Amino acid sequence: MNTGWTTATSLEQFSCLCCPEPHIMLHTDPASLTLNHRIGHVGPLSVGELQVGSQLALDCGTQCTAYRVNVLVSGHMETVSGRSAVSAQAGTVLVYPPEGRATGRWSAGSRMLAVKIDRTVVDNALGDVLGRRVTSQVDFLPTMSVRTASAKSWIRMLTILAQQAFQPDSVLTVPLVGRPFVESVARGLLIAADHPHREAVAAPTPPVPSRIVRTAMEIIEAEAHLPLTVSALASRRHASVRGLQAGFRRHLGTSPMAYLREVRLLRAHEALQRSDPTSATVASIAYQWGFTNLGRSAATHAARYGESPASTLRGRR
Repeated sequence: MNTGWTTATSLEQFSCLCCPEPHIMLHTDPASLTLNHRIGHVGPLSVGELQVGSQLALDCGTQCTAYRVNVLVSGHMETVSGRSAVSAQAGTVLVYPPEGRATGRWSAGSRMLAVKIDRTVVDNALGDVLGRRVTSQVDFLPTMSVRTASAKSWIRMLTILAQQAFQPDSVLTVPLVGRPFVESVARGLLIAADHPHREAVAAPTPPVPSRIVRTAMEIIEAEAHLPLTVSALASRRHASVRGLQAGFRRHLGTSPMAYLREVRLLRAHEALQRSDPTSATVASIAYQWGFTNLGRSAATHAARYGESPASTLRGRR
């Protein structure tokens, strides 16, 4: 992760912030370009904080490899995406699809939180809901209403993501933790932003049969040490994500991820029981099984097994 603030003073330095293949052109004097930024990466997702020192006009071309969302924190931006023109003030959330020309003009001092999600992650998330392969980009409206509860919740999720992604030792660098979080951000975007399939995304889905739930349970128990996600489980069982979630709720009274956490809690408990306390630590075992909040995981362990993780580890002596 590149987590420190750096300054881009050339078009090349600025262009590479978006994609490996530069597609951005400046319409202002390149010599006046001053852009302070810090960027974090979590698998197929990148999040950054950007602040321009002088007015900046740019053309982002017609092709990108990702969906992009900019939350304007301060300043002003004039942007055109496809056929839509937006005059954005602080608090505006702008959504850009991978295809279609996008241009923008940022006022000096403008600051934003920007996220870039690989196109396949978002398209696959929508395909899971619709039960078919998505062959064209999601036609998001250019701005996200920040008045809805779902949008407010998604922006909070994005803020948490940024706080973690900018930390060099963040647990999000561990695929066991980071991959499911990225999928949650993509699915949250499909709920928070407006697009033609939004009602389908929000609509209830019939639960899958119990046999599919049983085989998903078997996968979880056999592969709890791997970075499993709901979409991966659903794909392997030829089911939709929401159908699998509904099936778990109907037949087990829980969700696939909650069941996975229970299995991992058991495996962590077993690891504590058999580990040597002179060489193993509670934290290392917790992180190994995807528990990133040590206080919360210790409380959960104590509630389930009647003693703290440290006591379980010391009990081996």
